[in-house]
Amino acid sequence: MNRDNWRELTVFGLLLAIGVLGRWAQPTWNFTPLAAVTVLGGFYFRHLLPAVLLPASILVVSDLLLPAHDNWPVLFSVHVMMIVPLVLGRWTRGTTGWKSAMRWTLCGVIPATAFYVVTNLAVWAFTGLYEKTFTGLIACYAAALPFYRAMFAGDVFYLAVLLSCLIFAQIASRVPATAVIKNRG
Repeated sequence: MNRDNWRELTVFGLLLAIGVLGRWAQPTWNFTPLAAVTVLGGFYFRHLLPAVLLPASILVVSDLLLPAHDNWPVLFSVHVMMIVPLVLGRWTRGTTGWKSAMRWTLCGVIPATAFYVVTNLAVWAFTGLYEKTFTGLIACYAAALPFYRAMFAGDVFYLAVLLSCLIFAQIASRVPATAVIKNRG
């Protein structure tokens, strides 16, 4: 296995662990690193396959210990919505300056918002929790606002932390090993 493949496998394992443990240990419902990890995976991995497998693996493994979704359409909507941060992560590749800053900002804003809109529409449409009227739809979205706020905060927080770690790792990888050894002595 070459060095690049080894590094990508290590990053995949680390991001998988962060995603799973973050979902299991969420301090409040929906405050998780899932979208941030997915954005970073979309950005980091050279090939699409590991970027796609990352959120799918996080969801499958972490769902083993989390309460089940109400039904298959709701579960499907949750899993499909991880395409949004993945696409956003790929979209940030190769950008610099203000364009890059704007795209990373959108990576913190769009996933939670899209997730809120789509998954709550699925809850309204495919469960018996709300009347199938416009009033029922509004009630569904209103009831989900605390979860949206928590997810939005989690996305922004974890994306900032993970992006900071990536930047630090890139800077650290440019420092020659001899310079680190000399500074210790």
